[in-house]
Amino acid sequence: MTNVTNSSNYIWDYEYYYDYLDPVAVDERQLKANKYSIVIAFWVGLSAFVGFILLMLMHISRSSTAPMQ
Repeated sequence: MTNVTNSSNYIWDYEYYYDYLDPVAVDERQLKANKYSIVIAFWVGLSAFVGFILLMLMHISRSSTAPMQ
């Protein structure tokens, strides 16, 4: 990264190193589970969490004491 501080023009140079991180090759035919099972489990878990939060908020809002008129 080069930075020239004596002038009003700054020069920013970035170097990206991705060569030493080779992605791991995965053969989908050798997987023991269906390739979409992780995605399905994620969305089912997320929807269950959102449903649980909504039920808890509904329970909290109904169980609170309302001011007497």
